[in-house]
Amino acid sequence: MTGLLLADDIEKFVSTLLENASKNPSATRKVIHDPILGTNVFEPHEIALIDLPFCQRLRRISQTDVASLVFPSANHNRLEHSLGVATITGRIIQSIQSKPRSPKVPLEVEIAIRTAAILHDIGQGPFSHLTDSIIKRFPEVIEYRKKHPGIFSEHKPHEMLSYMIVKDSKFKNHYINEILKNNNSSKSVAEKVDIDAIADMIVAANQKDKYKAWQGDIINGPFDADKLDYLQRDAYFSGLKIGIDLERFLHSVWINKRDKVRRLKVMTSGAITLEQILFGKVLLYNTLYQHHKVLAAECALAGFFEILEDNPEVTINGHRMDRAIDFLSVSEANLLSLENKPTKIRSHLERFLYRDLLKRALVISSDTVVKPETSTGYAQFKELSEYPEAIKELRGKLVDALRGKYPIYDIWIVLPRTPTFSDEASMAKIQDPGGPIKSLRDPFRVDEWLTAYWGNKWTGYVFCPSDNETREEVGKAAAGVLEDEYHFKLKTSAFEKAKNR
Repeated sequence: MTGLLLADDIEKFVSTLLENASKNPSATRKVIHDPILGTNVFEPHEIALIDLPFCQRLRRISQTDVASLVFPSANHNRLEHSLGVATITGRIIQSIQSKPRSPKVPLEVEIAIRTAAILHDIGQGPFSHLTDSIIKRFPEVIEYRKKHPGIFSEHKPHEMLSYMIVKDSKFKNHYINEILKNNNSSKSVAEKVDIDAIADMIVAANQKDKYKAWQGDIINGPFDADKLDYLQRDAYFSGLKIGIDLERFLHSVWINKRDKVRRLKVMTSGAITLEQILFGKVLLYNTLYQHHKVLAAECALAGFFEILEDNPEVTINGHRMDRAIDFLSVSEANLLSLENKPTKIRSHLERFLYRDLLKRALVISSDTVVKPETSTGYAQFKELSEYPEAIKELRGKLVDALRGKYPIYDIWIVLPRTPTFSDEASMAKIQDPGGPIKSLRDPFRVDEWLTAYWGNKWTGYVFCPSDNETREEVGKAAAGVLEDEYHFKLKTSAFEKAKNR
């Protein structure tokens, strides 16, 4: 299996979706109302782009995967988020244009940046980042990333797929000739829009370009429009109170046209917004994304995908779900439907659909481990969060310790990945006109503080079926496996915090 096969898959996918797209699409300017960002205007070419199947499929992809099982109002989708990113992108560009020291932004560049915002998530699979963790392990994805070193993040394969869709020749041709030229009053402007630059912005591949680095900063940078939208949107729909002063950020953002490499910056007066972004990220991870019930719900769905992997004869709408393209070709509704599913999968899905979730058997943290500060084994155990195959192997050992009494799909060891802060803090540039350039971490080592804070907050779990007898049995066996494999002991609070004693 080679990277070329992934490109072939994307080419077929693009062709299939374009067959369902309107020929010679024409649209009008539209106003779209948003509960967070208010009233927003989208140009005719943007509406025609949004109407394409590539964007419309985002209506059926959950923004926060399965969090709605715990936060019932968190039912927002990837299309809402993408429109929000485009809106904030437009406001950033307007703010830049208003600054006397910033360069003027040509219309074709503004079109390209807003287009990148609309398209940045079109490579997302069902349940968003939950399936990212599956897609990134497929051989054709690994191979394609190796053939293009330094461009694609290992943990964000959806960005790579979005990039590949936009770079596809048929997509380029349709966008220029059917979307822009049919919906833009100036054909000359349409011909100047750089599709390759749009793809580069999605994966931040233009960061070293003298004149274009700031464009990638808006779409995929240390304080990009993506973060400014999802932090507010995810908090709003989950009911959490997180403050991001967007107006203050917009007032202070600028570009110095005299810089050798033009990067997006904020003035000192707006630096507080960058700190809000980092603190907001921590709060959302701790309260929403890594809430133990959300993690348990993710395990239930991940178990479903493991059953599919172990039973290749089972397909979803004709797809075996063993290639990245399969995840672009099915919807969340296809996956969760009980129709045409064998019994072993139906019963697993029913428990998920009716919220019969797994429960904690162990809680593993600095509070529940004996002498965590001196235990090298505990530190090594936490590092497994970067190695899902090693975690699955450890789950297998736990299943063996339980003498195969429970299927591996019901036994989970969850070690959340630690969110990163250092790159954002060091890459976020602060400068007043005429003053020195500083990074966010110069006045306050916010990344080090947050890393230390997260080290204390980090919590791992062992999940299993919900009856108390099973939880106690699994918890006791898991504590023994962890002591044998990683040589650290757990306090009784590891069981008590799991509420199984």
